[in-house]
Amino acid sequence: MAKSVFKIPTSLDRSFLDHEVSLSGGGWQVRPLPMKVILFWAGSLLLLFWVTTSTFVSSAEGWLILLVVVWWLATTAFFGQYSKTKEMRFTSLPALLEYLPRPARRVMTRRGSNPSGFYSILGVKSIDETGYIEWLDGTVGQAYLVVGSASVLVFDEDKKAILNRVDAFWRKVDTNAEFIWVTTKEPQRVYRQLGNLELLNRNLEVRDPELFDLLDERYSILKDYVGGQFTSIHQYLVIKGDNLEALRRAHALVRAEAEGSSLMIKQAVMLGADDLYDMLRTVYTAAR
Repeated sequence: MAKSVFKIPTSLDRSFLDHEVSLSGGGWQVRPLPMKVILFWAGSLLLLFWVTTSTFVSSAEGWLILLVVVWWLATTAFFGQYSKTKEMRFTSLPALLEYLPRPARRVMTRRGSNPSGFYSILGVKSIDETGYIEWLDGTVGQAYLVVGSASVLVFDEDKKAILNRVDAFWRKVDTNAEFIWVTTKEPQRVYRQLGNLELLNRNLEVRDPELFDLLDERYSILKDYVGGQFTSIHQYLVIKGDNLEALRRAHALVRAEAEGSSLMIKQAVMLGADDLYDMLRTVYTAAR
């Protein structure tokens, strides 16, 4: 059976400074700390000693020196923290400094504005009428509206079967293709019900005004009430391939999975340009 929980392997960029060292002595012991944290503290303390003994700070009053020491230790403790992603906080300082200017926090999306700022966020170069996507980095892709089988209410045997199927699927994925899952909360899709209502309207044998009023009422309920006020979760799969061949293989893999079993993907509908624009509009606009 496939594992229900997967552990992220050690990063390839792990160096000697990420090696954890346990400090103990005299009956006390602290949790293991990475070498980079220990060296950061050692360098900060040495710099603090130099500042308080060899600079103008050394000639200040005692309470000012104490204030500098407290502030220095607090700053070191803050920026020397080790996050769950194995990064220290001081590494985020360059990104923070780049974020401070107001132009860096605004992206103009008017028709007459320079589109490079928005391109840097979205990265899409063009979308043709079939929904074929070209990114600025040369990769190509296509999007699907998918319906899966995941649920907290499935039986244990079904859960095992789903996990095994998902595990087998990802073992077949080519490294030249990227699978991007997008989950949104959108109004319910009622186009099928509206289509059935239109067929009912065309097949009416009695063209009575009261029947038309009844159909108009049902149309209004479906379009404005059910399709406008009721929201549901929608999931999309965006396949991004390094080239057309990689995209073709990824298409074949998804199609085979949807046709061969409903355990992972019950339904996959390829999005055209209009549906893809609606999905992107949902993701890249403010919540209504």
